[in-house]
Amino acid sequence: MDVFEFVRLRRHAQGEVGLGRFVRLLQDLPEQPQGEAGLVRWAIDGEQGTRGEQLLRLQIQARPLVQCQRCLQPFAWPVQAEVLLQPVLTEAELDEGLPLDEEEDLDASQPEKVLGSRRFDLLAQIEDELILSIPYVPRHEVCPDGSPGAGGAQAQDERRPSPFEALARLKRNDADKA
Repeated sequence: MDVFEFVRLRRHAQGEVGLGRFVRLLQDLPEQPQGEAGLVRWAIDGEQGTRGEQLLRLQIQARPLVQCQRCLQPFAWPVQAEVLLQPVLTEAELDEGLPLDEEEDLDASQPEKVLGSRRFDLLAQIEDELILSIPYVPRHEVCPDGSPGAGGAQAQDERRPSPFEALARLKRNDADKA
């Protein structure tokens, strides 16, 4: 699509595409469902920002299957992403406004700059956003086999006696003998 023309005319587009289309996304994921469950729904709007900048608002909904890293069972990870993109003409414009110091953060309200073109690959952008929306180590809150989630692991640690308590008892026993 011609991203600059799309924004200039304030167009809207939406659609659905199967997860199987996104090869990079699926490299380390389990086999994805077919049909309705395996669809990615997207919508994109061309907008003008408050300072006259050209913007794209991209919304994505999907439920790709991921593998729980605790119980190793597949489960659907809900993706509900919305990103504001600012297409720019040159790579030099991509770097404009970036923080010089690593400790400085980008303002979250600022749009993400992307290299725009007359042949912008929207599906590649959708795939990038899907990849960023899936955690590196996906886990169930509570696994189907009863394995605890993040909070449950802490509860197990609380039931186990502290090694320092055992040392304190030994120390008390030594003091009593003396």
